[in-house]
Amino acid sequence: MVMTTSKARAIANEAALQGLLNCYLRETGAGEWLKAGETPSGMAAGGRKAAETVAGADGLVVCPLPEQGAALLIGVKYRSVTGRHLFRFPMVIVYGGAADRVVEADYLTVAALLTKELTLAAEQAAKQAGQLADAVEGASSAPGAGSEELMLRIIQSTANVAQFVEARAIDADTLYAFASGFIEQEQALLFGHLLHPTPKSRQGVPEERQADYSPELKGAFQLHYYRAHRSIVIEDSSVETSATELVKQELRDDASVPAEWVAAYASADAGWSLLPVHPLQANWLQDRPYVQEAIRAGLLQYLGPQGKAYAATSSLRTVYHPESRFMYKCSVPVKVTNSLRVNLYKELERGVEVSRLLDTAIGDVRKQYEGFGIVTDPAFITLRLGESEGIRETGFELVLRDNLFQAGNGAAEATPVASLVQDALPGYKSRIGVIIEELAQREGRTTADVSADWFGRYLELSLKPMVSLYMQWGIALEAHQQNSVVSLEEGYPTKFYYRDNQGYYFCKSTESLLNEQLPGIGERSETVCEDAIADERFRYYLIFNHMFGLINGFGAAGLIDERVLLGKLRAALASFLPVNREPSVFLHSLLNEPTLPCKANLLTRLHDMDELVGSLDTQSVYVQVPNPLVEEVSGHGVNAENEAAAVR
Repeated sequence: MVMTTSKARAIANEAALQGLLNCYLRETGAGEWLKAGETPSGMAAGGRKAAETVAGADGLVVCPLPEQGAALLIGVKYRSVTGRHLFRFPMVIVYGGAADRVVEADYLTVAALLTKELTLAAEQAAKQAGQLADAVEGASSAPGAGSEELMLRIIQSTANVAQFVEARAIDADTLYAFASGFIEQEQALLFGHLLHPTPKSRQGVPEERQADYSPELKGAFQLHYYRAHRSIVIEDSSVETSATELVKQELRDDASVPAEWVAAYASADAGWSLLPVHPLQANWLQDRPYVQEAIRAGLLQYLGPQGKAYAATSSLRTVYHPESRFMYKCSVPVKVTNSLRVNLYKELERGVEVSRLLDTAIGDVRKQYEGFGIVTDPAFITLRLGESEGIRETGFELVLRDNLFQAGNGAAEATPVASLVQDALPGYKSRIGVIIEELAQREGRTTADVSADWFGRYLELSLKPMVSLYMQWGIALEAHQQNSVVSLEEGYPTKFYYRDNQGYYFCKSTESLLNEQLPGIGERSETVCEDAIADERFRYYLIFNHMFGLINGFGAAGLIDERVLLGKLRAALASFLPVNREPSVFLHSLLNEPTLPCKANLLTRLHDMDELVGSLDTQSVYVQVPNPLVEEVSGHGVNAENEAAAVR
């Protein structure tokens, strides 16, 4: 399919509206939901007529903006019980209550209105509370101070989506194909996080180099290399081979590297290390005074680009080659969604620590659940520079990640969960929709029956081993959709992999238990946290982001009623009640509480918070939202203990 620039922009604008409005409705609880044929009360004739015009198959939602005397009228194509709805376009803005002023909404106007409404409401709340400083602990300044930054990033994200859509429309058949490969699906996320206001904002990537470094544009590039004297190298490895030697071995095995270069720089010389860096990282490093000083001192040498081209994966900074033993997770000075994508030193330590931890009894979870795997980060390397200036992270921080998706080793049918459920381009179905409908046709069954079977298998591979790990050992995984990779065989899930050296939380209550397995646990990785924080993060990432997001993907594609899959999810969670671990309230909250705290991506962006900076309890905004496991599943409100007995 060939896409015009104007059509691509229209698609990007609608995607921006989808994300913004879903975030706003979830995070504020605003919105009057009306069925098809119902009209909003208290509106003049023009407003009521506009409501009739925009209403979709599932009616409409009226989003009031009382601080500005306006309201948004939004037609609803699909109303989801898990909280991500599909809207109908165009949307309209009604100004002045009784006035008949109706304006068609565009994404910029809506973004400005929602941002202003949130700012005014925050200011009003702060005044009422007698707090004129920060409305949110951990925010950089007063309420709404991040509004300009938010608007800038919404515009940038939308422009990027338009570019991606226009460039990749020609690949639509492969983007949503029944069978597809690892890197193809890593590079298929044209729209990004579906419940984020700026899913494709990137600050720090030169416009003219987007095609080189963006996974959505099939970016691939050579890595750059620095040669460093061992006296300034910091590294660790959980395998017998050092990070230095592992990097050199990759280059020795690369036929595109000249033999004379290998002899000069990649030999087994114990006195020197090689550090691969992302091209964007290389440009940034060259300007650092401490790098220039080390080069003048003869301790560091810039060697330039070398070797085969690595492909950008969905995280942008982790790079992949189908023939390499490792993926490299680079430290890139680029701000993506909420955070600068730089590796912190504690995260380097965390990756190696987890690799070692999995060699203890804790790793037996992979035997208990044979379809469950964890992609490990067994080695890291960085440089010790600028210590007199208090510099801990120099920008050289590099993670070596096991490449379980090498050619011929599971790469053919491995896909991040996010790419299964992302919205498709107009005229196409989501990939999960394509897969389930093809299976239903092959098997002569309904899509609902196939969906229920598919999801049931998936729970066995993913949710159950992760909850088991949490209940037994107090280890929570930050298993959101992009961090979760599933291997498919003939369309059905057969293997699940969790990946992310950042995303581990060790409960304080089980610290001594973990320390028995690996003495000194968490000391350098700073991974131990209060149980309440682990509960909150595990509940959001695994349940709200991942499981509810996957269920929404089935529902939005018209494959099955979301409530059926919610019932399966609830039953799977309830099965762990007999082994519930206190003081965790993870299970009891999900099974009994009608509302739960959920990360608010719009508010987090409005307050310009970096989720990788600061203490765990002030990195992002959490708000109370409805819990569909209680509110929407038949038999909700059942006593957790009785439910556990029923499961047994």
